[in-house]
Order: sequence, then structure tokens, then C-alpha cells
Amino acid sequence: MIHPTAIIDSKAKIDSSVEVGPYCVIEGEVQIGPGCRLLHGAHITGWTTIGADCEIHPHAIVGHAPQDIKYHGERSYCRIGRRCIVREYASIHRGTIPDSATVVGDGCFLLAGSHIGHNCQVGNKVTLINNVLLAGHVIVEDLVTIGGATAVHQFVRIGELAMVGGLGRVSMDIPPFALTDPLGRVAGLNRIGLRRNEYPREELAALREAYRVLYDGRCGFRDAVEKLAAQASTTATKKLLRFIEGPTKRGIAGRSRARSDNGTA
Repeated sequence: MIHPTAIIDSKAKIDSSVEVGPYCVIEGEVQIGPGCRLLHGAHITGWTTIGADCEIHPHAIVGHAPQDIKYHGERSYCRIGRRCIVREYASIHRGTIPDSATVVGDGCFLLAGSHIGHNCQVGNKVTLINNVLLAGHVIVEDLVTIGGATAVHQFVRIGELAMVGGLGRVSMDIPPFALTDPLGRVAGLNRIGLRRNEYPREELAALREAYRVLYDGRCGFRDAVEKLAAQASTTATKKLLRFIEGPTKRGIAGRSRARSDNGTA
């Protein structure tokens, strides 16, 4: 059902089951999959694809031009997965490099006022609490939660199932399964998230030991990584090691100065 006040470009391809509310604007070569709902005032533009069963709430902006002075209207993309919820005034910008893309995976929950900058790569089941700001080229892996009003620097990577504290700033890469303080430092292991996702006890024990090796401060970080490489044997610890040894433009976040409640850092 399309409200009569909605403005829809003739180039747009919208499944017949899509609900388009009052005063929505859909412009350009937009593609919207079945079962989606666009609430009043939503604005979808550019070369944007939205998967099935998404909800775009009032005054959200998806696929608009990147906030980059080097961008001059070249074709670039914004791709949203299935079953995503984009709440009020959230914004997702398309890529800035010609033929590049900003990508959001399946099942993401982007709360009011959150922003995903150009060329970000956001995984599945990611939650951005209100007013989270992702600068350009940020990588956020699956199952990450970022607390409200946190700003993430360009080119930062945030590993799987990390829990990033609210009212914070993140300027270096956050390893998988980490819990951070407001300065973007590692305060411990995201044990609650691991339990909710039904990680077995042996994985939890191995990760606790891995974080102890990396962040107990008894040796330099490079030496700690070498020590972890020699003992990582579970799926989760190998994933942690791959992330830390992977390419980085920002470096890996250090240990929080405050001891965490769970005593793992």
C-alpha cells in the first residue's frame, strides 16, 4: 500500500507488498524487497537496495550522498540486508569511492539518531544504540552492540560480539568478545553476550585465558600475541587471534586503567 502523498521515482523498483507511508520520498534506482514498511517521512535515495521485511521509521535517511568533500556524485551503493529496523532520524550514507558500497547485514537494529558513514561494513545482528556515530570505512562484525552516543573513528574495526560502552569514543580496533570502557579500552570479556549466544563452557574458559594473556600486563603486547598464537586451540580463540593479527590502520585497543567487574582485565 502506497500513501497518495508519497513521492516515488519511476526508476525505483518496489515489491508490491511494501507499505509506503505519508510523505515518504523514494528517489533514484532504489530497490525495496517484500514485506518492508516505510513510515511517514522516510527518505530512500541513490543506488540503494533494501532486503525483505525491513522497517524504516519516520525521517530516517538511507542511501544519501556521503559526507565527503571528495565525492562528486559518482555511482556508489548502499545495501541493507533483511529484517533490519532503522529508527527515527537514523542515517546511512552510500559509498564515496566510485562503485563502492556501504553495507549493513541482516537483522540489525539501528536506534534513533544513529549514523553509518560511507563505506562502512556492518555485519549481522548489530545493534547501534541512540546517537551512535560510525565514521567512514568502519568495520563492525556480527553481534556487536555499541552503547548510546559513542563515536567511532574512521577505519576502526570492531570484532564479533564486542560490547562497546556508551558515551564513549573508539579510536582503535576492538577485539572480538571484548567489553570496553568509555575511552574505547578493553575492560574485560563480554561474558554476558557470550552466555546469551550459548557459547560452551570450554570456549568461555579458553577466552578468559586468552584475554588474561593479552591484557594482564605481564609482557609486551607483541609477546602476548605470540604466546596466544602458541596456545589458541578453540574456534573462538583462533578467531580472536586472526582479528589481532589482521590488517589494521588504527592499532589494537589497550587495557582499561580501571579493573573490570568480571576481573578478566
